[in-house]
Amino acid sequence: MDLLQKTLFKIGDQGVTFLSLIVFALVFILVIIIARVTRRILIKRVFPKHEINAGIARSIARIVNYLILVIGLLVALNSAGINVSLLFAGGAAIMVGIGFGLQNIANNFISGLIILFERPIKEGDFIEVAGKMGTVTSISWRSTRIKTPAGIMIIVPNSFFIEKEVVNRSYIEKTQIDIPVTISHSEEFDKVKDVLLRLAAENELVLKDCPPSVSFSEINELGIIMKLWVWITDQDKYASVRSQINYRILQEFRKEGIKFPVQQREVTNISS
Repeated sequence: MDLLQKTLFKIGDQGVTFLSLIVFALVFILVIIIARVTRRILIKRVFPKHEINAGIARSIARIVNYLILVIGLLVALNSAGINVSLLFAGGAAIMVGIGFGLQNIANNFISGLIILFERPIKEGDFIEVAGKMGTVTSISWRSTRIKTPAGIMIIVPNSFFIEKEVVNRSYIEKTQIDIPVTISHSEEFDKVKDVLLRLAAENELVLKDCPPSVSFSEINELGIIMKLWVWITDQDKYASVRSQINYRILQEFRKEGIKFPVQQREVTNISS
C-alpha cells in the first residue's frame, strides 16, 4: 500500500503517485470507450433516423468524439487528484514547446477541426487537389484520405486544405469536361467536328440536355487545336469519361483517315 502512495513526481506542489496514475488510466480508458460507443450510436442509429447526410453525420460524430475525449481527460486528471489548474498555469510553456517541436502536428490538428466545423470538404465528397481527383474517405485529426478512381489512396495533411486551392466537385450538380484534339492543317474542320460530336453523343454518361460542343481553340505551326466540351453529373466518372471518349476518338480518326500532326525534326550532319 505504501508503494501505491509513493510520490513519483510533482506537478507544482501536487505529488503524483502510483495510485493516482492507475486511477487516471482507468478513468481515461472508460472515457475512450464511452467516446467510441457514442460515436457509433450517433452514426448508426441517431443520424440515420433523422436522415442526416452521411458525410455530415461522420463530421459531427467526430467533433463529439473529440469533445468527449477532452472533457474526459480533465475528469480523469481530477479523479486522480491532480489539480487541473496547475496544468493550465503551465500552458504557456506547453505552447512554446508546441511552437518549436510540434508545430506541424498542431497545425494539422487545428486545420482538421476547422475542416470539421466549416466543412469545405466532407467524407464522400469528390474533390480535386494538386491536380489529382478522388473521393474523400476519411478526415482524421492529422490528415485526410482521398481515394482516386484508379483505387489509389492519397493521404493529404489537413493544413493543405486550409492553405491551398481545392476544387470540391460535389458542390455542383454537373461538371464540364474539355477534351483537346490536335489535327493536321490539311484536315477539314467541319468533318472532324461532326465526328467529335457524334462520339460525345454516343457516350451514355454524357448529358443529353446539355449538348456537346466543339470549339476552335488555337492554330499553330504543329496543327489545329480543337476542343470537345461535354457535361456529366457523375463527378467520380470524370477521368473515366475522358478516357472513353479519347479512346473512341483514336479509333474513329483511324477509321475516317483523319491524321494527327507529326512534328518534323531536322537532323544536320556536321562532319569534320
